[in-house]
Amino acid sequence: MKSMDKLTTGVAYGTSAGNAGFWALQLLDKVTPSQWAAIGVLGSLVFGLLTYLTNLYFKIKEDRRKAARVMLPTY
Repeated sequence: MKSMDKLTTGVAYGTSAGNAGFWALQLLDKVTPSQWAAIGVLGSLVFGLLTYLTNLYFKIKEDRRKAARVMLPTY
């Protein structure tokens, strides 16, 4: 019975993936190439902003660590 459980699980996952793929293709057909270009531009701007904010966060964290290290007394 254990192999039957694995078989039905595989069939369920396969059916789910097929269904998701079908609906993804339906959605992709509704978007024109010029809309894809706009999506690409906006997506790259968003990822650029996220990269900048992440870098800023870690630079601030690094500066705070350096400032705390300077203030510690050395014995």
